[in-house]
Parts: sequence; C-alpha cells; structure tokens
Amino acid sequence: MRTAALIVGVLLLVVGGLISAGILSFDREETVAKLGPLEITTTDHKKPAPVVGYLLLGVGALVLVVGLLGRK
Repeated sequence: MRTAALIVGVLLLVVGGLISAGILSFDREETVAKLGPLEITTTDHKKPAPVVGYLLLGVGALVLVVGLLGRK
C-alpha cells in the first residue's frame, strides 16, 4: 500500500506540474459538415486550466506525504 501511494503521488505531481506549466494539451476533432462522401472537420488544440494542475499538485503532495508517513 505504501509503495502504491508513493507511485500515485509522484505521478500526480508530474501530471499536475505539466498541466500548470502549460505543457500538457490535447486535440479535439469535430465534424462540422458532411455532404455525401465529403466531410469538413475542425481540430481544436486545447489546454486544461492551470487550476487543475495546481489541484493535482496539492493532491499529489498530500498522497506522497501520506505514503511516506504510512505504516510499513
């Protein structure tokens, strides 16, 4: 259990840091129009709000501390 908490805490810290720094992003593709065999699509390049990254950093730090202080 302790090792799992440490791994999850570190992963949350890394993902939270990437999101809050604006490095992590995702693409969303949407079909705008479809005329027979022709399709018109648009791709939106979006980034999560930095607040999400800050929340993940806080939760990751909390999980990491709990994992470090947990029983062996």
